[in-house]
Amino acid sequence: MYNFNLNKDEEIIKVFDDVLIRQEGNEKVTTIALTNKRVLFLDYLIENEGLGVLRIARGMNYIKYKEGYYQINLNDIESIIKDKFYKVILKNKNSFEFDKGELYSLLEQVIK
Repeated sequence: MYNFNLNKDEEIIKVFDDVLIRQEGNEKVTTIALTNKRVLFLDYLIENEGLGVLRIARGMNYIKYKEGYYQINLNDIESIIKDKFYKVILKNKNSFEFDKGELYSLLEQVIK
């Protein structure tokens, strides 16, 4: 389950689970939601750890949601390079790589 808000006139294109992202030697498997305006990075947030303890102890039942921890506006993307991994270069010259071909194809379409 996912928990994030959409902006005005924003629509979800697709949500990708288990995406390997890499940046400057760091790697993380995460969830990425692609909209017509943003790339949202989602994961389970630790701040509800107390609720997890209650759930395990059967004192409470709740649904875990993946929530947004980072976002990139599509108009901040300068280019995308197809290589062994797909590399997104931002206008501020930061970059990251990911491993999902379908995400690459959809990103190419929406940033044109």
